[in-house]
Amino acid sequence: MGCNIIEQVSVRKLLDGRFFFIPSYQRGYRWTKKQIYDLCNDLLEYILKQNKSSFYSLQPLIVRKGKYKIDDKDVDAYEVIDGQQRLTTIFILYRFLVKGLNYNSMDDAKKDNGGLELYHIFYQTRPEDYAPLENSGFRPFKREEIKDIDIAHVSNAYIYLNNWLYNTPEKDRDCASATFALFSKDEFSPKRVKDLLFNFLNNNSMGSPQFIWYELDGEKDAIKEFLSENKGKIPLTDTEKIKALFLQRRNFENKIKDLKQLSIAKDWELIENTLHRNDFWSFVSNDIQQEDGRINIIFKYLFDKDPQNTIRPDEDDYLFRYYYQKFALIRKNGTINQVSTGIDRLWNDVMDCFRMLQNWFYNPKVYNLVGLLIKHGCSIRDISNLYDQPSVVKHDDFIRELNRKIRKEIVDKIPIGKEQADLGIGKDEEYINLFFNNSADKAKMYDLFRFLNVRETNKTIDNAFADISKNDSEKRKTDLKRNVRDVLSHIYRFPYEALDAFGWDIEHVDSATTNNLTDQKEQEAWLKEAEIALNTLLTNDENYQELKKELLDSANTDTSSTLVNMIHRVRTLIGEDESDVRKNWIGNLTLLDSGTNRSYQNKIFAWKADIIKKRVHDGIFVPICTQNIFSKSYNGCSNDRWKWSIDDKKAYHAYMLKEIQDFKANFSDTSVFNMEIR
Repeated sequence: MGCNIIEQVSVRKLLDGRFFFIPSYQRGYRWTKKQIYDLCNDLLEYILKQNKSSFYSLQPLIVRKGKYKIDDKDVDAYEVIDGQQRLTTIFILYRFLVKGLNYNSMDDAKKDNGGLELYHIFYQTRPEDYAPLENSGFRPFKREEIKDIDIAHVSNAYIYLNNWLYNTPEKDRDCASATFALFSKDEFSPKRVKDLLFNFLNNNSMGSPQFIWYELDGEKDAIKEFLSENKGKIPLTDTEKIKALFLQRRNFENKIKDLKQLSIAKDWELIENTLHRNDFWSFVSNDIQQEDGRINIIFKYLFDKDPQNTIRPDEDDYLFRYYYQKFALIRKNGTINQVSTGIDRLWNDVMDCFRMLQNWFYNPKVYNLVGLLIKHGCSIRDISNLYDQPSVVKHDDFIRELNRKIRKEIVDKIPIGKEQADLGIGKDEEYINLFFNNSADKAKMYDLFRFLNVRETNKTIDNAFADISKNDSEKRKTDLKRNVRDVLSHIYRFPYEALDAFGWDIEHVDSATTNNLTDQKEQEAWLKEAEIALNTLLTNDENYQELKKELLDSANTDTSSTLVNMIHRVRTLIGEDESDVRKNWIGNLTLLDSGTNRSYQNKIFAWKADIIKKRVHDGIFVPICTQNIFSKSYNGCSNDRWKWSIDDKKAYHAYMLKEIQDFKANFSDTSVFNMEIR
């Protein structure tokens, strides 16, 4: 490997107060509970086996010595090229043990242990993490200190260590006492384990824990070694390898190396932090569960957009291979100035894409329409093809093209039929031909419900800002002093993050079936809740008062046949629609989060309406169209608040059909830019 130093170095040898510098191209700390438990159990097993003829290998630690800016001072330190995860875990474990052995500070432990001083760790891109790390172990992290995912993982690591040491095997089969029992007949105590581990880490003789120390020549390319020698348990992702490519110091001229490297590192952090806002992420992605590597959505967009790309997307590490090829071409026969300019151009492409997404995000109507297309399955590339048309200059131009795309991709695919006797649709009347019991209709129903709710949200925007000047600045202008619409834009964004996070179902407004309440307790609960829901709505109804008396009498009757009869009486009084065709038709369906949906089961309309009202009151998002159904806000709905009648289904359907017809009338299915899109 051409290193000038290769040796075994014990942990004790590192206890000289030296500094380790974690450069910007490195991943942050990411060890999980399993990895921390595995290391601690390995260490404890090794100690208990009393194997003193060898050493415990902590794997390679690849470093390069130099002067680095640490806590605003120039310090001799070791740049960590590989091995940071295990080095940081030993740092955390040592501090945990010092505190656990009742030392009040690291200085107290230093005085009591012959001047041994734990090494220090400094992150180049997060200098603000230095102080919390130096205080860690002796107090919990403050809320304001956990500002990034790295510190969050460090904080969790202390919790995992505490659980490992103090949990019992009954609660945690991989805890310290379980491992101790396998290799020792002595009585387990946390104090004993802390002493064993602390003495082991401070040991400098045979049998001690040791790193394989690779110290690179100062002229070696640290990034190249990082990429080729990484052998940690957590494989490098495409994202981390691409980051390493961009942050190589050899990319830049000597006089601006630090400035350019830190500039890209800060840009990278800004992008990652922005994409980790779920309200931002959810309108450009359908994977709300993805945590790491969200920035790849930008790299994938640029990969897809490149007409000269020769890498196939089914290849392993295809995004990294694509950028590695780009960097190789830039460096081929190029001067340092030409290389720096070429890499600037690559990074500017990344930032241009990010600013494009920001631009969409800050305009609420654009946000809503882009999110609708993304949820349908369109890609960022599909949408940017509209955005990049030369005649799309203002947001209004872009909004028009988005609506045309929505018509083509979503609205035109909603099936419209004529005449349906079971639905009461006449010969010359149109109806939306979507049914719950047709599995092929499900995706189109989701599209339709999202479309209607987004359309209502955008109408609210138009109404709210009717009196505000709509002179948009040019679409690419990145003026942080947004106009009034942008300042208030968060109020009018459709909450796609709620759509993704809570799981949305297509739900029957009127009960899907009337015959599945077979359990007696369910029957009793159904009748009790129905009586509560109907009491305020039918107070003056003679039939209800008679039924209410029978309901009270039935409470003293434990026969299932009586309960079934009473359920039938309630449904008859309400006048529930018995037609399976109408029950499964789009006029009897809406969109609800899975939590609300599970609480529905086969509840009567009045009961469901009460649940919706309470959820809205409690601040739980309910789509505006769903709210309108249960408040009976559509033209033509009856005033009967206790049921969803045939007329109500037709009124709701009429609203949906008119929205489709109006949208088609307002937006042609052909763009004014009749251009072929690659």
